[in-house]
Amino acid sequence: MHATHTAVQVSDLEATTAFYEDVLGLSYQREFTGEDGVRNYYVGTDAGASLQFKYDPNGDDDVEPSGIDHLAFAVDDVDATFERVVDESGCDVFLEPTTFDAADRRAGFVYDPDGYVVEFVQPV
Repeated sequence: MHATHTAVQVSDLEATTAFYEDVLGLSYQREFTGEDGVRNYYVGTDAGASLQFKYDPNGDDDVEPSGIDHLAFAVDDVDATFERVVDESGCDVFLEPTTFDAADRRAGFVYDPDGYVVEFVQPV
């Protein structure tokens, strides 16, 4: 068994896909619209992990992150990635790059367009 994707609700599909594709560099995988009118849009990495963005054009524009603490992406250089993402997207910062000695990791955290926390992490 292995995980295939994580699905999150979004309030602005275009802003979300621009952040994850144009800024983070994830690749478009597929999209479809369900019979209920909800648009489903998938992006992912070469490693196989995918994110599914669910956008309901008839739903509430105020999407609250629900039950998801954060989404994490392994990177080669946390500081460079963090600086590039903040500069390119203008996103809000959750936590500047910090070394977590107990976890042997360095990580920085930002908010995506819907307020989900996105972590960039590398081993130290």
